[in-house]
Amino acid sequence: MKDRARHTIKSLLEELKDNFPSFEVGQIFETLKSIYPDVSINKKNKTIFLNSKEFTKPMAVCRKDKSNMIKEGNKMVGFFRNLTKGDFLKIVELDDNNAKCINLSLRESVREKYYKEEFIKISFNDIANGNLRLVKRKIDKYLK
Repeated sequence: MKDRARHTIKSLLEELKDNFPSFEVGQIFETLKSIYPDVSINKKNKTIFLNSKEFTKPMAVCRKDKSNMIKEGNKMVGFFRNLTKGDFLKIVELDDNNAKCINLSLRESVREKYYKEEFIKISFNDIANGNLRLVKRKIDKYLK
């Protein structure tokens, strides 16, 4: 029985691996769950001050969190080009099984001021856990 179960799990994992998207430079993903800086980054680099309030800057924000920001009257709403979708992340560099992305949904002025030369690292685990989704349609209308 164990051999049969092991074979079934192995075949399922192989099928999953075959159907999983591979990372390519230029691919775009939508954020389904917000991404914040890693705990290894020092506090000075991951906090920002806005209207005399200190908070951790998000690397990418999902649609649900954006709608909560609007309801709360959060000043961070002005950081984003689009408030109806999660942030769009574009792969700019590949690193083994991980990818480095930039956040396309941030306004240029915000990116230059708060996110200069910062990349968001994503992995296949992020896709498997439901944190990200590959975008297959045009997103130009969301980035105006």
